[in-house]
Amino acid sequence: MRKLLFLLLATASVMCSQAITVRNSSGTLSTRISDLQITELKISGTMDARDFLFISNELNELTSIDLSNVTIEACNQSMSLYGTVSSYPASSIPRTAFFGKKLTSVVLPINLVTIGYAAFAGCDRLESVVIPSKVTAIEDYAFAGSGLTGIEVPSTVLTMGKGVFSRCEALKSVAIDVPIVGDYAFLGDIQLSNVQLGAHVTAILNGVFNGCTSLQTINIDPSCRISRISDEAFINSGLEYIDLSTMGLGTIGNWALAQTKLESLSLADGMTVMGEGALAHNPQLRNVTFPGIGHSGNGGHDNGMGNVPKGAPQRYHTIERVEDYAFAGDSLLNAGNMLVKGVTYLGNYALYDVSAPIDTMRLPATLTYLGDYAMAGMVGMQTLKTGATTVPELGSNVWAGVDQPSVPLFASTSESLELYKEADQWMNFFFQSGEDDYVLGDVNNDGSVSISDVSTLIDYLLGGASIDDINLKAADVTQDGDVSIADVSALIDMLLTGSASKSLQRIRSQLNAQFSATTDALSMAPVSMRAGETCTVDVALNNIEHSYIAMQCELVLPQGVRLVGVNGIDRGVEHEYYSIRHEDGQDVYTLIGISMPNATYTGNEGNVMQLNLIADDDFVPGEGTTMTLTNVSLVTPNHLTFIAGDAMAAVNSGSGVEDITAGRQIAGVRYINVAGQESETPFDGINIVVTTYTDGSVSTVKVMR
Repeated sequence: MRKLLFLLLATASVMCSQAITVRNSSGTLSTRISDLQITELKISGTMDARDFLFISNELNELTSIDLSNVTIEACNQSMSLYGTVSSYPASSIPRTAFFGKKLTSVVLPINLVTIGYAAFAGCDRLESVVIPSKVTAIEDYAFAGSGLTGIEVPSTVLTMGKGVFSRCEALKSVAIDVPIVGDYAFLGDIQLSNVQLGAHVTAILNGVFNGCTSLQTINIDPSCRISRISDEAFINSGLEYIDLSTMGLGTIGNWALAQTKLESLSLADGMTVMGEGALAHNPQLRNVTFPGIGHSGNGGHDNGMGNVPKGAPQRYHTIERVEDYAFAGDSLLNAGNMLVKGVTYLGNYALYDVSAPIDTMRLPATLTYLGDYAMAGMVGMQTLKTGATTVPELGSNVWAGVDQPSVPLFASTSESLELYKEADQWMNFFFQSGEDDYVLGDVNNDGSVSISDVSTLIDYLLGGASIDDINLKAADVTQDGDVSIADVSALIDMLLTGSASKSLQRIRSQLNAQFSATTDALSMAPVSMRAGETCTVDVALNNIEHSYIAMQCELVLPQGVRLVGVNGIDRGVEHEYYSIRHEDGQDVYTLIGISMPNATYTGNEGNVMQLNLIADDDFVPGEGTTMTLTNVSLVTPNHLTFIAGDAMAAVNSGSGVEDITAGRQIAGVRYINVAGQESETPFDGINIVVTTYTDGSVSTVKVMR
């Protein structure tokens, strides 16, 4: 008897777990299903809100439902079915229809148009769902708190409500192409790490990625033109990198990018509004490039002192107001050249506790007001330089905590300097005459001496830049009272000897503080060498993002290998190359490539220079022996400087062939992102640039875009 009872129970269990198929007419589903313990259900025919209410109230064991062949009809009741709602449109999943269900599998109707309010909220076992191509609206909290691990929202979805995928703590991957990503769409999705934004996205609303602590970067379609990032959009996320520079972005809302892991950020041309606390409390943020017109070493913008090199790209108007708390707590931020000409207002606590060492903090000529505690705690500021001839108004305690008497203040004219000496709070600085305030060799007045100063000086001597575009005193490197080709030579010597006396780490930190990054890169193929042999190594430049006229880098050779010459080849035949060995005795060399007519490297891939190397008699390459090009800086025709990733190549034991790489050509270049995807153009974020040569050799470079 007990055995028979067990068999009956087992049979009943199997029957309950089997799929039940029902052909339904709207409002009759309750009459067609007698077993309320079913776990799988497939429906065809028609349904309306009454049928969904039956499922919601009665089918509590349901784990799988297939509605692919269902047509949802409108339903208007004299009394409400869900809450206070009594009218339900056609082609719509009603509000809370499957709220909290045990569903693991859902197939939605192919003609579905709307997914209702909280329709699948709390379905924590539901790992995936396909949104049909005819869906145009997803209402508030539709999948909030569900178990989704990945979701794709197609461009056919035109409206997206609040918190649609919020608190989905298993969600890892998202592809979204809606025009407006709704408020709090992915709030608190702590495992979300892969986000793809399609070409149709134009706005990211409030708190969309708030608390997404695993999100390091956003992959954005090159055609995407996001115009607005709203309040708290990325606050408290793990964001390390986002490319805003190519967007049509006009607004970043309050606290939108606060409390992230960003290290650098270039704001989009055309952007005019940056909200309160927009970039506050980012402990790793070092560099921010403002939009604007003109040039500086800090990513290519006017340094705020009024000097704009001729021929610099014309850009949209910059941000006028830096709102309260905008950069508060960004202790590592190099703000020296950040405030470009056009900024008029620096809000309360805007640069509070930005305490990193800053050689010169520049205030633009357009600045008219600094708010309460605007620059309080900037204890690393060595010099303050203002271009404003009219003394800006101040709030209270603007420089609280700063040892003002030890910080020199420079003004643009002797007349304005006298005004600052008499002005409240300003008077507490140490004053010097502004007449001789320049750095020898800083031709373009960007606060640093770099390869771009050489190209700017050449441009001036060729007649491409006017006397107003350069600092003549800084350009007279030889101090002979005249600016000539001799100063170009002296400036190159200054760069070479200056680099030779610094460590690679110090050079890198200075580059990172001054310039923006690019995915354009140098590359080298592996080389074979034996003791006592000479060989040549071709260096290729793969440049898609920009064209270049000059470059500077450090060559790090393995012990026992020396550089004996550098030549321009192929794309670099119009360039002259200079080198110097570093003073520490290591096999490190600074290389400079410059064209006296400021010619560009033609094309966008191919060899630009050739390194002539010799191995000592006792040279023996070991496993992992490499040579590296590091601290690579590249200068555009507009004298903008960009930093590229390192290039590395293996040095192997000799094969008996004196030069196995001479004459090789590039066969192809491809880019690989962290997800392993390949493309002929760079991805946003980290790229591995793989260059294949006609001789079969391959070189790789890791870069950030």
